[in-house]
Amino acid sequence: MRRIAYFFMVLMVFESRASVPETARTFDFNIITNSLPRLKAEKILNSIIILKKIFSSPEFKDRILNHEYLSEKKFYFNKGLSNGEIYKKILSGVEELYPWKNNTMDVEIEFYTDLESNVIGYTRPDTMKIWMNNKYFNKHTLAELASNLTHEWLHKLGFDHEKERTDDRKYSVPYAIGYIVRDLAREHEEQTEVVGN
Repeated sequence: MRRIAYFFMVLMVFESRASVPETARTFDFNIITNSLPRLKAEKILNSIIILKKIFSSPEFKDRILNHEYLSEKKFYFNKGLSNGEIYKKILSGVEELYPWKNNTMDVEIEFYTDLESNVIGYTRPDTMKIWMNNKYFNKHTLAELASNLTHEWLHKLGFDHEKERTDDRKYSVPYAIGYIVRDLAREHEEQTEVVGN
């Protein structure tokens, strides 16, 4: 009986790994930061450890492929791409400023402080930098940080959303996938051995 249970467990792991493409298992992160204090650097590193688990997981793939907007499997502001094409674009790691496949999230993080602002972070199309507001970074969980990092990086892939807070904006690629990452990261946060602390 134990042999059957063991075989079944091995089969489940094999099927789980087989259900994601090789580019999901090999996806990497090239996050550049400049002279960060140790605690900030560790927080970013820990969010990347969680992101690596998420990007290689079948759950991430499934949630993207099955995302619905207006009762259809699609995203708002999807650039005419299907959910499957969006998933492949993410795994290709092709930022608009560096249009070659390297299977990597390439960004540079810079911090600023604006205590009056409700903006968590932002980016611009002419740079690989994303700016993170210390007001939110300092109190964000690893899941929230992973979500924001993914949201801003998706802009680097050319995905956008409405500037105003509309009911539909949460279904856009940066917001919806940011929320998918946040929810999965909350599950992984408790199971991940973090650096530092």
